[in-house]
Amino acid sequence: MEKFLGVLFCGGRGERLGEITNFISKSFIPVYDKPVFRFGLELLENSKKIEEIIILTNEDNDTKLRQLGHRTIVQSDSRVNDMFSGWDFVKKYLRTKSHGVLVPSDNICEVKIDNLIKTFEKKNSEFLFSIKDIGSKEKLSQMGCFDIETGKFHYKNPDPPSKYGVIAPYIIENSPVNISGRNMFESADKEVVFHKGYWFDIGDNDSLIEASIWRQKIIKGF
Repeated sequence: MEKFLGVLFCGGRGERLGEITNFISKSFIPVYDKPVFRFGLELLENSKKIEEIIILTNEDNDTKLRQLGHRTIVQSDSRVNDMFSGWDFVKKYLRTKSHGVLVPSDNICEVKIDNLIKTFEKKNSEFLFSIKDIGSKEKLSQMGCFDIETGKFHYKNPDPPSKYGVIAPYIIENSPVNISGRNMFESADKEVVFHKGYWFDIGDNDSLIEASIWRQKIIKGF
């Protein structure tokens, strides 16, 4: 039976949020009533297929995040610059043979991780990711997008060739092969899932406001 390790990424700096992140980590930014990292952590905690949750963090956040009851690992900033290098860092640190379920701490999305894992296993994939019709060219130019016609991945392209943005969680095979974003998104053994639910990327102030209003409506019931 395959084993899966959940990894929550809480080491980012959040430069697009401006002055806010001079005083508070991006992972701790409140979305109405709770810090944004909680949404990603809850996705992992709700999974019945994930054996262990690891929080990859930095020295500033480690003390607070250790209080959550999950194991934390302080990343080496010289070795970790994205989720793929972060996963490589974690699996070498732990010497794990489990596959990875990679979740950013600054995203909020409607997804059931166990459904993604089932698809990953059924298709015998080496990498699974989701795409969503973002509806904003400006937003797409700030993130990764995937062209379903050519099978090509583009990152922060000022003129996005596709309307589909790439979103996590990612499910990734534990492989000794060196990985990077481009060769995983364009892998012959990838599986692409269309995401139709809600999704927020708390990477800029407008997205933060939008997500907070969404959360307020849920809490207040309107």
